[in-house]
Amino acid sequence: MKIIKTKDYAELSQEVFKVIKETLETYDEPSINTTTGASYDGTFELLVQAINAGELKIAHSIWTNLDEYIAERDKSFTVYTYMHKKFYDLIKEKPKYIGLIDGSVSDIQGEIDRYNEVLKKYPRDLQIVGLGVNAHLGANEPGTSFDSRLFLANSVESTIQSTMQYHGLTREEAPTQMITMGLADIMEANHNVVASSGVRKAQAVRDTLEGPIHEDCPAS
Repeated sequence: MKIIKTKDYAELSQEVFKVIKETLETYDEPSINTTTGASYDGTFELLVQAINAGELKIAHSIWTNLDEYIAERDKSFTVYTYMHKKFYDLIKEKPKYIGLIDGSVSDIQGEIDRYNEVLKKYPRDLQIVGLGVNAHLGANEPGTSFDSRLFLANSVESTIQSTMQYHGLTREEAPTQMITMGLADIMEANHNVVASSGVRKAQAVRDTLEGPIHEDCPAS
């Protein structure tokens, strides 16, 4: 494990961008599974700039996502909306394949089965994950088994509050469930990158790096 400490958010975004760039330039058909949220807003901005400037090729790559809220797809807070507004709709060159979970379907198990086939077809060269305030990864909240696989997860209150804060939602508007890749799925990638910034996540970072490896701290 390599720990990279940055002086500020801009430098954090640059470091993650470097990892993605290296992945895109190393593999013939790079498979990248990403997440969304504040930790990676700056990274996506850098990716859009580099792709549109012709400095980074993406047409040979596979892009999938870590999770998705149970909600109508066009809601402002969904992963689908984030990925299109901050990335896919902004780039001139598109990936070879884009795979997103659909949290709007009525048949949740059917969607889990479908997406499991996507993950099998495109083994991940790079897995991008954000660190939650309680050290969750994806929607794998504290107490989730390290053996977890793609499943429907209930969000705990701290996660719901983070979603409300980031998206400007009321408690009634905030989603409370996600289809998420499990911890075992995440760990199958050739390379994982986990980014975190801000004082509110400091304890989660400390618990992850210095505490015991335990299911109470999923990121451990």
